[in-house]
Amino acid sequence: MKYEKRKKANFRGSEKNTEAPKVSIIIPSLDGYRDGNVPRLISQLGNQTFGDLEIIIIKGVRPNGKARNVGAKKAKGEILISIDDDVTMGHNRVIENLVRYLESDESVGLLGISKLIPEDSNWFQSRCAKEIPRSTSPIYDELTEGDLVDHMCIAIRKDLFFKVGMENENLIRGTDPDLRYRIRQAGYKVAIAPNSWGYHPLPKTLGQLLKMFFQNGMGSSWVQRGYPELAFHDSENHTTPFRPKTSLPFRIVASLPNFFKSIVRGHLFYFLSRISYAMGFCYGILSGKSGDPWFDSERNKG
Repeated sequence: MKYEKRKKANFRGSEKNTEAPKVSIIIPSLDGYRDGNVPRLISQLGNQTFGDLEIIIIKGVRPNGKARNVGAKKAKGEILISIDDDVTMGHNRVIENLVRYLESDESVGLLGISKLIPEDSNWFQSRCAKEIPRSTSPIYDELTEGDLVDHMCIAIRKDLFFKVGMENENLIRGTDPDLRYRIRQAGYKVAIAPNSWGYHPLPKTLGQLLKMFFQNGMGSSWVQRGYPELAFHDSENHTTPFRPKTSLPFRIVASLPNFFKSIVRGHLFYFLSRISYAMGFCYGILSGKSGDPWFDSERNKG
């Protein structure tokens, strides 16, 4: 495993601060750069209003759940915030909001932010955001429970993270519903912080979109083959009830209404993405591959 040394953000209120930071931000990244977005994200984090934090970049560790666990074990903060390496912050109070709402309500176990696509997204990305569920989520003005909390940016108390067993290191897909499920099973809420958002880009071309969904389908097949008890049915919005531990036939039937609606509504990109996903799932079942070439390579070496 490879990881970079911990990088310190600008601590507020002190020239020297030898005490442990309040927050540890973990950024899993295969190369630590992600086409220049990692340095950009680090710069944004250094300009956040909340500065009592450390930034830990975990390089070359897959899958991402394993990378987050590596970061959590190195973290010194009381609160862990995991951010994907292709995300940028919506404004300079995001971290402050996450800390404030997580500390002010002990019933909240996992806290996320709203998801938008970058303002400079092209027409294809903008269209996909309208057609494909979970590409974006609303911005709320109050703490809101829901199932669109994902690893784009999440905050959790470190002691609770270890209490629920950390991330499942064997999952290529489905780490979001798996963690949400275990948090709720432990008696805590999963919620979105108000007035807090980040930008998460969609694929820029149809080819990239279909490749992503094909790989996602392969990742789901990996879960189906090896960990069928963790095959959850994710809702497509904040309010639809979450269904844990569902069978493959149930998930197929549950997906059909939206599939046929996409045809009626002329949502071509959603329709094609689901076809690509299904093809990836079938290919993954037949090939035994996970959809993550780096993970498959390392697994074969072992």
